[in-house]
Amino acid sequence: MSDDVTLDVTDGVATLTLDNPEKMNALSPGIVAGVDRALGEIEEHDDARCVVVEGAGDAFCAGGDIGGMSEREDVSGHERAQGVIESATSVAGGLYDCDLPTVAKVDGYCVGAGMGVALSCDVVLASEDATFGLAFRNVGLSLDYGTSYFVTQAVGPYKAKELALTAEMLSGEEAEELGLVNHAYAPGEFDAKADAFVETVAEGPTVALEYSLNNIDRAARRTVEEAIEAESQAQSFATQTRDHEEGVAAFAEDREPEFEGR
Repeated sequence: MSDDVTLDVTDGVATLTLDNPEKMNALSPGIVAGVDRALGEIEEHDDARCVVVEGAGDAFCAGGDIGGMSEREDVSGHERAQGVIESATSVAGGLYDCDLPTVAKVDGYCVGAGMGVALSCDVVLASEDATFGLAFRNVGLSLDYGTSYFVTQAVGPYKAKELALTAEMLSGEEAEELGLVNHAYAPGEFDAKADAFVETVAEGPTVALEYSLNNIDRAARRTVEEAIEAESQAQSFATQTRDHEEGVAAFAEDREPEFEGR
């Protein structure tokens, strides 16, 4: 795995850390390759039940590697486009398609393509003093890394256009008010509250949650009838899991269920 990304799997939680704080965890080739490898390694961990993405230092992810862009001036427009597609597919696409629930822990700067990384996760938790912004206009670029999709899904097209046009910077608290993040916690409480949320997710019925998240992701492209059919198929699979058996037994015995993720 790349030295720019670390992976730790403990108590069912796979923590993927973007670890190049000197460059504010910008999406360098090392970061991109490291995330891709980490996601592949997570698939081999039978004990992983939730994925957490965080950044080391003062940033979650400061977006594209601007310094690296200036070093690639001789690259053609087509090659640039292919590079962005491959990078975004590996990171934002990889997180979005991950079978396990994914949670972004955003403490510090989350700007430009970094917002695509965070919002590609199922849940975004932020410190109130985190900083979000579609800063592409400031360097003469258009949106990438899925931000046109993820931000529009979160706040609607008109607000998404405003954020793209102005590159307005938002605090974590403001991002929560807009619906860009699920929760914004006070700085002194961020780690404890975010970790408690992650623990709740990791202790859940992993297989059933995977089906639920997949159906939510696809809901906008389905009719009501198609959604009901997909849900019924997922429910049929979920009833065959050990976690379903445990949930029914726990209900009958009036106790908290102890799910195994199977």
